[in-house]
Amino acid sequence: MPLPKKISDRQTTSPYKVFGAIALLVPLLLNISVSIGIESGDLMSALPDLILPTRTTKSNQSFCEALPVSSGPQGRKFVHVFVSNAGHFPFLHNVLLSMVNASLSWRPVVFAVGSGVCHMLRDLAEVKLKDYAVCYPYLGRLLYQLRRDEPKSFEQIQPFLAKSNTTFLNDTIEETIARFDEVDSTFYGWGSTEHKFLINSKLYALRDILECGFDAFVTDTDIGFISDPLPYFDIDGPKGHVIAQTAPASGYSMNINSGFMYWRSTNDTIDLIRDIITVPPFWHIDQSRVNDRIQNRSTPYSLLDSYKFPQGNRIIGRYEKGVDTLADAVVAHANWNSKFGEKEAMLRKMGLWFLD
Repeated sequence: MPLPKKISDRQTTSPYKVFGAIALLVPLLLNISVSIGIESGDLMSALPDLILPTRTTKSNQSFCEALPVSSGPQGRKFVHVFVSNAGHFPFLHNVLLSMVNASLSWRPVVFAVGSGVCHMLRDLAEVKLKDYAVCYPYLGRLLYQLRRDEPKSFEQIQPFLAKSNTTFLNDTIEETIARFDEVDSTFYGWGSTEHKFLINSKLYALRDILECGFDAFVTDTDIGFISDPLPYFDIDGPKGHVIAQTAPASGYSMNINSGFMYWRSTNDTIDLIRDIITVPPFWHIDQSRVNDRIQNRSTPYSLLDSYKFPQGNRIIGRYEKGVDTLADAVVAHANWNSKFGEKEAMLRKMGLWFLD
């Protein structure tokens, strides 16, 4: 990706925002302060690790036990995770349809940053998506870790949540949840503070899964699957421990695209992701953090073929040259643009927009 610029490209999606608003009316969280005795305004406690899946699970399952685990390269167990708010839900919806269309064999998990996503996912009309994904309400777990590991980043998100000059800790639980609605239901352009919050969430998702002892397949939602990528992750030795899409001409220290990565769960990779999260500078673009720390630690890694796993600038270049972009592609990534309509148009052009 190009170096981020300060822009404001907020687009609240429709009709998905309607579902997000309805989801806020569900009284799932409103009585938690009474039932578990938390302090007023403590959002981390207000959003416990519950499971709201599209399939039936028990609400008292631990985090690791709730993850849908599949068999990956060399028989290793892996978890495929998306991190999404309600504002990006059309892309989440679309990428799940692309997975079904590509006949992929595993079940992904969605870490929902906000209260709308799990209800929207559960209410999808397509029969083929019924019970396809597990949705985990991730906001409470995320904010707890963010406040602990990146206190400066936690402070920076507060002004974008506040409705008034009241402080975070003085809000009631209901007010705190309600004021997160805009962050939940809005599509944010590249470079905004809210967008940084959402994309850095992937780092915490990655760490959580690796610490459960599972390999982690972390992908953005603005992608489309054409065929199975798992065979391309079968790389022996340390260079197979971190595998990523190539991000040529990204402006970062290396060419690792953090929006499409497969990490093996090893002591070294767990130490690496902890390092990425906890070593300053805080609140930086996730891709920069990943590239910088891997470079500084001289960590071995592998980059995927940029023709089989094209990202936005490669896709644009191939179309300009008259090359059939999907002729040899496995997964396409509609990045290198920040606007909702541009991402949708790129996926449409490649025949990877399925919502119509």
